[in-house]
Amino acid sequence: NAGPYDVATSAPRIVENFLDMSHFSFVHDGWLGQMGHSEIPDVVLTQSEAGFKVTNAQVWQPNTSALSTEGGMVSYTYEVNHPYSAVLTKVPDAQSGVPPGYEESIVLLIQPQTADSCRVWFRMAVSDFEVDSEDVLAFQDKIFSQDKPVLESQQPRLLPLQTGAESNVASDKASVAYRRFLQNLAVTFGVC
Repeated sequence: NAGPYDVATSAPRIVENFLDMSHFSFVHDGWLGQMGHSEIPDVVLTQSEAGFKVTNAQVWQPNTSALSTEGGMVSYTYEVNHPYSAVLTKVPDAQSGVPPGYEESIVLLIQPQTADSCRVWFRMAVSDFEVDSEDVLAFQDKIFSQDKPVLESQQPRLLPLQTGAESNVASDKASVAYRRFLQNLAVTFGVC
């Protein structure tokens, strides 16, 4: 368990950030991404009764897991079945040192305090059973400390749902799906 992290933005902004791999090489350079490896292949979206799933989400990472000794491509799957939470499942490449068949998962859980302030937790399952839990928590603390100033600088703090309120590019496919998901649920808290 990691957190709680208090952040001055809306819950939907936090979920959208969690789904956005295109910021890894810029905001998390040397951690989750690396300058020069910013291309994000097209993802596949699948609708479900409860929400949606993003597959074929791939990103180059300098260390694909705690066991890896080199960089490589990582495949992510995101599942969104609730307006203020999401699940990420990570499958490192064969060179990662992760035993075949193992996946790593991170669950994002957000407790809105107000429409534009939240408390955030992560629940993580890692494939390295020998790793010190303090190291895992320090890593998550570092990643969130890099995300927090970006999240808090976004204006408006409430996530705009109307078409054309913000510009989208091809790598924003999951974000667009998330905004449609919120619209379909008629969510009004944390959005504008």
